[in-house]
Amino acid sequence: MRSDIASFPPFLEANPYRKLLYERLGECGFRLVPTPRLRLSWLWQQRRTVGFLHFHWPEGYWRHDRGSVRLRRPLSYVRLCLLLSRLLAARALRYRIVWTIHQVYPHERGDRRLDRCAASLLARMSHLRVAHDAPTAEAARRELRLDRSSIEIVPHGSYIGVYPPGRSRRSVREQLGIGEEEFVFLCFGNLRPYKQLGLLLEAFLASSLPSAALVVAGEVSDSQEGERLLSAGRADQRVRPLLGRLDDDRVAELFQASDVAVLPRGDGGTSGALLLALSLGVPVIAARTQVAEELTRAGRAGWLFEPGDAGSLRTTLEEAAANEPAAIAAKGAVALEQARLVSGAEMGERMAKLLRTTRK
Repeated sequence: MRSDIASFPPFLEANPYRKLLYERLGECGFRLVPTPRLRLSWLWQQRRTVGFLHFHWPEGYWRHDRGSVRLRRPLSYVRLCLLLSRLLAARALRYRIVWTIHQVYPHERGDRRLDRCAASLLARMSHLRVAHDAPTAEAARRELRLDRSSIEIVPHGSYIGVYPPGRSRRSVREQLGIGEEEFVFLCFGNLRPYKQLGLLLEAFLASSLPSAALVVAGEVSDSQEGERLLSAGRADQRVRPLLGRLDDDRVAELFQASDVAVLPRGDGGTSGALLLALSLGVPVIAARTQVAEELTRAGRAGWLFEPGDAGSLRTTLEEAAANEPAAIAAKGAVALEQARLVSGAEMGERMAKLLRTTRK
């Protein structure tokens, strides 16, 4: 029985999402193959043991983003043709192709016609399509013209127990130069344009919160976003950049040293950063989308603002900072309670059940 599973693109990433998923799938009998390669030779060599090719963020297999700008578009279509040939070969060799649709199109905008063509191709080549929430599934059906029953929903699991507890709240704040009485907002995650850091900086810098601090922590994936943050930090000492990858033993302590996590993005999909905050019992400020409404229990685990509206976000920041510690703690308790409802174990078990069905 071909039950081994290959994940594409291969991952060496700080985000533990896939690591947790494949650990759970491993417990259900689906072993993750190390260092897979989407090449015809590899597909032939692994045809007796690997049963599943699982795609997550597949745009790297068709987008050509290096070298001459003039050649990028035609070379991207060449890469797309190569992807098609490998998917056809995989199907001929009886691999089952799985696509977890985290979002229909890549976060970084490119040639939309190319991305739509590629996404449609992958969707139709896939034996199993999965989304973490209903809005993403509906967007995929609409954009890619898929049947209503063509996408399965498997909720994103929480991160409870993933990150070890660290130093005390006081110690972390002292290291950051933040006083015990200051109200701390935390924006955590890679700095990329779709995260809408600019919206958060605009709202925070315009707020009437002299005793608040905004800690922005994460790796710089876009140099302009990094410079935007550093510039804001130079202009306003309340903004505290904490750039670079954090070791795992520093993640939980940073959240515990904060009062509220802020997620300015408003694109509507499931956010791993939101689930991380809930998993660590930290209330969130998030854009009012269907997914955020559900995960925050309509704001019981935090506060919601109108997507893309800096004024609404500023008002929400001020509203959150006006709460007493007991009210913040109560929202944090709801956050943790919600995280317990979306366990990583359940995500793995539901995914394993779908894989077994696909294999028949």
